[in-house]
Amino acid sequence: MRPDRRKTGQAKANSAKAGAPGAAVCRRHGMVQIQHLRRISVTQDAERKLSAAETVRLELEREISEGILIPGDLLDEETLAARFGTSRTPVREALLHLSVRGMVTIAPRSGIFVARLSMPELLGLIELLAELEAACAKLATRRLTQEEAEALKRIHKESVAFEESGDAQGYSRCNAAFHEILYQACRNAPLAAEIAHIRSRTRVYRQSVFQNQLRIRRSREDHAQILEALLAGDAPAASAAMLEHIAGGVRDFTDMISHVPTRLLAFDADYPGKQSQEQQRKTARQTLAQGGHSMAGAKTSKASADTKATPAKTKKRPPGGRESKT
Repeated sequence: MRPDRRKTGQAKANSAKAGAPGAAVCRRHGMVQIQHLRRISVTQDAERKLSAAETVRLELEREISEGILIPGDLLDEETLAARFGTSRTPVREALLHLSVRGMVTIAPRSGIFVARLSMPELLGLIELLAELEAACAKLATRRLTQEEAEALKRIHKESVAFEESGDAQGYSRCNAAFHEILYQACRNAPLAAEIAHIRSRTRVYRQSVFQNQLRIRRSREDHAQILEALLAGDAPAASAAMLEHIAGGVRDFTDMISHVPTRLLAFDADYPGKQSQEQQRKTARQTLAQGGHSMAGAKTSKASADTKATPAKTKKRPPGGRESKT
């Protein structure tokens, strides 16, 4: 018996109608998936750019603190972008962050430089460092573990050999290790981070601090007093001893500066953009707050300034001194 063609056609039509909403839902679902994937791609691109900027910032900060890049060195965007294998946008963002931190100076029409410190600025940072280190010692006294106490005693004992031999580099390593344990023992990350930042900014100026054997001896004697107060649990005494320890470095400030090359120090007249450094930091903060990444404003302002500086063209008078009439 043959099937009724009319019934078969009607069944197919009904099936198509029934399937139409499902097909529409699939299409909508597919579009939602595509849009979701696009958002993921955009987010991943933003994360990659942020990661690149962070990589550039951290590496430049390390090179500045270790003296690989010295105060006054020029930082070229294109060169840095090629070096890190990225575009100029992450490099600009990294330089803006370093400018806010005072490690880089952006001088319009001149360039971007590793920031120099003037002698008052350097002295001010060392005084601030003394107060922060004293606070760190006070907190560390209350929170010091037995393992950290043993490590401090061991490092202090090992430093004897470097004092006797006058090994400045060896004692410098022991000194850094001694203080690092205190930064850890204070259990205050913001405080430790601020101390690390100041030490990073001033390290290039303090490279000769232990070249004098007398200074090594005084430093080690200070460490002995700090350690005694720490082990006794006397927080005020530990704080006072640390303040005196760093203040001793301030008293040696003149001797230390005498060994610093003058090209590393900032003066009002010899450093491009030095007089407007605070204004540049304020501009960098505003740019970062607005989410902008461009430092091309300096170039735009330069172009507009050049346009304004171009004198207006004047009509030339014909021979005879009178203008011709048309």
